[in-house]
Amino acid sequence: MMVDNIARREAEADGGASKIAAALGLFGVATASLIINLVAAFDPPQGFAESACYHLALVGSFLAGMGQVGAAIWVADDPRSYRAAVGKKIMIASIAPLVVAIGLTGEALLW
Repeated sequence: MMVDNIARREAEADGGASKIAAALGLFGVATASLIINLVAAFDPPQGFAESACYHLALVGSFLAGMGQVGAAIWVADDPRSYRAAVGKKIMIASIAPLVVAIGLTGEALLW
């Protein structure tokens, strides 16, 4: 009976960690691809053409997206350790670069 409970908990932990890794990888790929699309397809907005803040936002969001992909691989490598808890925290923090990428892309589409 106790062995069944332990096996069920391990299966639940594996499933949760794999979902965290998948979501983290998805956020990372979406952020990086939005920034790549923004740089390749659109000119900088009129007010931001020579702004260091605009370029820092692009570089920071791209690097954050690539870091999220790396973190997803790191979490998926050992899902039953503390990595899943760290992955949750990284996933929550990864919302900000994704919002920046979506905002910059939306602003570029309006011009």
